[in-house]
Amino acid sequence: MNGKNEKERGLLKRILSNKDIQKGIAFFSIALILAFSAVIPVTEEEFNENTIEDDAMEQINFPGYRVHDAILNITQGTTNLAIQDFQGNVLLNETVSEGDSIDLTDIDSPRDPNLLVFTNVQGNLTYTYDLQYSRRPYGLLSLPAAFFTLIGMVFAFKGKGLILGEIKQRKMEEEARKKQEERDDVEEKDKSTGEDEISGEVIFEGESTRTKKGEADHINFMGLPDEDDEDSER
Repeated sequence: MNGKNEKERGLLKRILSNKDIQKGIAFFSIALILAFSAVIPVTEEEFNENTIEDDAMEQINFPGYRVHDAILNITQGTTNLAIQDFQGNVLLNETVSEGDSIDLTDIDSPRDPNLLVFTNVQGNLTYTYDLQYSRRPYGLLSLPAAFFTLIGMVFAFKGKGLILGEIKQRKMEEEARKKQEERDDVEEKDKSTGEDEISGEVIFEGESTRTKKGEADHINFMGLPDEDDEDSER
């Protein structure tokens, strides 16, 4: 178990010490910081006060951000107010006069307002427009974040390839070393076995061997007994 842990720690150490992996981690860190900065919302407040002359017309663009509060207060005059969405559909159309207050975030419609249109103004119309909304001013940072992410991926894959190649090379060298050790063990075993067989062979020369050798000495090249031997027998 300890050996396995040591092996895992060694692999992690090789990964973290790889230059390409380090560059990839650095680019990923920068991309992460930029990405978080791009989605950070900022609450802003806008206050407008304006006067519309008699029989004039005015339009106010409703912000396309996430609006928290939007209050329209009529402080003087009377007018017809129409609130439209992005497609020009009328969400609210009513006459408002001095002292009226309209919460633009409480309109009973599934669509968001986009345009406020004042028409049929009677007398000088004075109104205040108070907004609180959220927006992401650093949204463009998402572009360099994506770019740094791609660069980090390139370095990470490059480092991964080098580490895998190194691991494969070491594995091949380890297998080759084991096979060589096995061959050496087999050769040493065969060598020791051969020496034992040679040391165990003992040659004995008995009487039958000497007799046959003596008989062979009295036979000439024609395969017949020597004449001297025949005379001695007579």
